[in-house]
Amino acid sequence: MIKQFRKKQLFPALRLAKQCGLDMVALGASTPYVCNYGKLPRAADGPHITTGHAATAAMLKKWAMFACKKTNLEFGRTKLAVFGAAGRLGKAVSRYIGYEETPREILLIDLPDKVNLLKELAKEITSQNPRVKVSILGLDKTKPMPLFDGAVLVSNNTVPYLDANNLRKAKFWIDDSHPRAASIAAEEATRNETLYVECYASAPSGIDTDFPFNLPTTNDCYTCFAEGYLAWKEKIDRDFVTGIPEVAKISKVASLLNKYKFDVGPFFGKSGALIG
Repeated sequence: MIKQFRKKQLFPALRLAKQCGLDMVALGASTPYVCNYGKLPRAADGPHITTGHAATAAMLKKWAMFACKKTNLEFGRTKLAVFGAAGRLGKAVSRYIGYEETPREILLIDLPDKVNLLKELAKEITSQNPRVKVSILGLDKTKPMPLFDGAVLVSNNTVPYLDANNLRKAKFWIDDSHPRAASIAAEEATRNETLYVECYASAPSGIDTDFPFNLPTTNDCYTCFAEGYLAWKEKIDRDFVTGIPEVAKISKVASLLNKYKFDVGPFFGKSGALIG
């Protein structure tokens, strides 16, 4: 399946981008995985690529801080969970949440066979920032989920794994998982009890995606697009973000998001509904 994706979608898309004169292409969703984060052989003269993971990590933290304010929480006193923390995006998000301004505690969550990876990640985060507490959890569906204030979802699951009872345990959930971590039924059943919102960016004035994304307006975009836009505006003439971005690069991208006026938008559920 991956070989067919490369053959029929990824490489033709890069060729088309080159024919259109595009110098930078933002790769979203599962594309970074099937091209090994841009390391697969391709024409040396472009287009250059960026995975979108730095902007996604930056926006997820920004959304979490915004959700704290909207739910009467103080970010520095919250216990924030990261689901899918052992994955590439999960590691980037977890490291950046533990960088500079941090919650009181970060709970790293993934499948039981990823616990050793979580231990290594926790040790790394605390060595860089001893002020933040980091705990880990190998998710076991047979045991009750621990309590936390909010969660960031960057897991990859073929079917939803969070039900309405799970969602009620936290004040907010910021979802950038693929395809989704909770069912639409669970999201709608808890709409008045918890925030379950999509991760995206409210783009600067003048941008019109003119595409039927499941977002509030055509002025909004996904974070991989935002990262490609930043790279284009900054005239970056090389691959921008591949692999797992370091916190310094995520922080730089966060500052560029502010510079070019990308922001958190209205709350918007994965179901396609505006909230509040």
